[in-house]
Amino acid sequence: MLLNSYPACIVMVFGSAALAVLLLAILRKFIKVETFKTGHEVAGYLLSVAGTLYAVLLGLVVVDAMQKYQRAVEITEKECNNLADVFIIAQRLPEPNRSNVRMLCRRYAQKVEDTEWQQMSCRSFCPLARDTAVSLMEALIDFEPKSENEKALYPQMVEEASQFWQNRQARISMAVKGVPVAEWCALIFGAILIVFFTFLFWLENLRLQMLMTALVSMLIALNLCLLLLFAYPFSGDLAVAADSFKNLKQIFLRSH
Repeated sequence: MLLNSYPACIVMVFGSAALAVLLLAILRKFIKVETFKTGHEVAGYLLSVAGTLYAVLLGLVVVDAMQKYQRAVEITEKECNNLADVFIIAQRLPEPNRSNVRMLCRRYAQKVEDTEWQQMSCRSFCPLARDTAVSLMEALIDFEPKSENEKALYPQMVEEASQFWQNRQARISMAVKGVPVAEWCALIFGAILIVFFTFLFWLENLRLQMLMTALVSMLIALNLCLLLLFAYPFSGDLAVAADSFKNLKQIFLRSH
């Protein structure tokens, strides 16, 4: 079960709440009430400061991950649109350039959908798809337009191919890179500190304090789960689908 899957997130949310409640019960059993009450005032101020700092940090990271996910969707669509434009414009090229460019477009889309999309879930990419993209770029660069029509279309085709390559590189970069380890360490350590702060207060009603502690733990865990789901846009249950490349293959089939 992947960490950025819905079942794993459910386990993390409720598991963190159960663990926090268990630790609270153990702490209340071994520490006297006077120890808690003497530090209520100071602990309240410190919790406000620490909670605010952590909330700002966690909020910024989660929002950035959501924006990254949206960029991944847009970049994938742009990559497919650029490749479709190259394929369509290639209709105006002479043979054998036309057949070669269109063949490379079809091969690239096939490799990405069949192989690379699964590899991106493991934060990798398909070398064959990359080599096919390079071959496509080389085929366009090596072409020398002769007629006026070819000279008019060639700059547009090169521009589309250039945008296609840039969007591919951006997609691979998003698939390979994720949240830095140092950032994860800071967020997890901060979550532990915030939950621990809730242990420093004493309520006569233990069940009520357990409930509040569980809610705080669940809220933090829920945000961390959102980070897990959105920070890796090409893996997990919320992964960007390959629908754009499937639609692209339909365009290629209609152009036989």
